[in-house]
Amino acid sequence: MSDNHRQPIPTNRTLGPCKTPVPDEEQRLAATVAAHPMLDSVGALASLLAQLPPELPLWLDEHVRWDPNERLKQQLLTVTPRIVGVASAVETEDASTEPGLELGTVHIPFDSTPDVQAAVAVRRDLLPSDPYASAEDRLERGDVPGALGDLATLLQDIAALLSDITGGVERGSTDAESLRVEASTIGQAAARIAQLAKTDQEDRG
Repeated sequence: MSDNHRQPIPTNRTLGPCKTPVPDEEQRLAATVAAHPMLDSVGALASLLAQLPPELPLWLDEHVRWDPNERLKQQLLTVTPRIVGVASAVETEDASTEPGLELGTVHIPFDSTPDVQAAVAVRRDLLPSDPYASAEDRLERGDVPGALGDLATLLQDIAALLSDITGGVERGSTDAESLRVEASTIGQAAARIAQLAKTDQEDRG
């Protein structure tokens, strides 16, 4: 589901149409899901679903999420559930949201206790691991330097892939030379954008 149609369920909002559960029901759903921070087996998922209304909307987070500050540490993936606000299929001025179950995939620290891993899994501030999606997310949060850094990473990845492709093209051919030049140009653009990100961050203090 697109991030534009999901948001954490607030607990103090004004209720919309009758299809939206009352606050007590929202709290119950949130508490039920909170008791299952990580789903590491089919049985764990089945146990959670058995405690939720069968008509509850189900979504998948389109992004794998992580804390980029922890990228150098050994991590593993886990599935985590969360209750989010699902926008009405027909967007109108008085459109409301209803609670839905979203299943997401997140990176958690490998060499940590279950409590620490669970605490990471349920964090709401984790960024998409894809650099383009992360850049969009950071821009929405007003983090321009971070977005520029993500875009620099994306361009570096593209330049590296082009270089790999060049190795599969006939050496000395016009195509190989063109690819080499494009990879170099994109790599240089990545370096300039990375420097802009650093300068912007320094200017902001």
